[in-house]
Amino acid sequence: MKTVFVCSFLLLLACCIHAQECNCPPGINNDNDGKPLKVFAFSNSHRLGICGYLTVEGADTTYTQFALFDCATGNNVREWSEDKSCKIEKVKDSLFITDIYGLPVGQSFSTIPRPFYVHKFFFKNDEVKEIESFKKGVVRYSHQQIEDAIAEYKKLTQNADEQTIHVANMLFCAYISGSEDAEGYFNSIPGKFGPFDGVLSLEWDNIFTTYQDWKNLNNIK
Repeated sequence: MKTVFVCSFLLLLACCIHAQECNCPPGINNDNDGKPLKVFAFSNSHRLGICGYLTVEGADTTYTQFALFDCATGNNVREWSEDKSCKIEKVKDSLFITDIYGLPVGQSFSTIPRPFYVHKFFFKNDEVKEIESFKKGVVRYSHQQIEDAIAEYKKLTQNADEQTIHVANMLFCAYISGSEDAEGYFNSIPGKFGPFDGVLSLEWDNIFTTYQDWKNLNNIK
């Protein structure tokens, strides 16, 4: 009887140890020898892990080319590519992963990285749920800045270059600041200054996808 008890105890202990493991899913590269960079525990005993790469600049830590996964199943919840940098924060029983965008909100429309696109993850009935949104107030052009952005658009030449992409970003910011005219000019860019190729094509696609996400999440037709 004692032998049976000891075997049962060891089996239970082995199961508990296995349950506590939280390893990166196969195929996810990282810089932590296959172990998560961070694990977040929730009140229902579920855990979500982060595998990928982190960068520390000053006091800020960002994650890039990473995956969020469920420790219990090993399944990926969502992945971010190498061109994305994110801030990650757990508040109460929700995990917030915020994409950082380079936005023309600095002096003379200089590009500054700002946390902008928010992914909120939480558990409901033991399933991971996600809600997406944009941080309000990150972009707020004045009337004069909107006019200046449109003026820069009107100065563009037919040669597609980085300035065209920069102005597209400015027009997007002017649009979400309330300008329908800026939206019209923004949408005319590929037809008037395209087609884009190479890096410019990727940059335009990123801006246009962000524009579509903004409209969809704000229920704008």
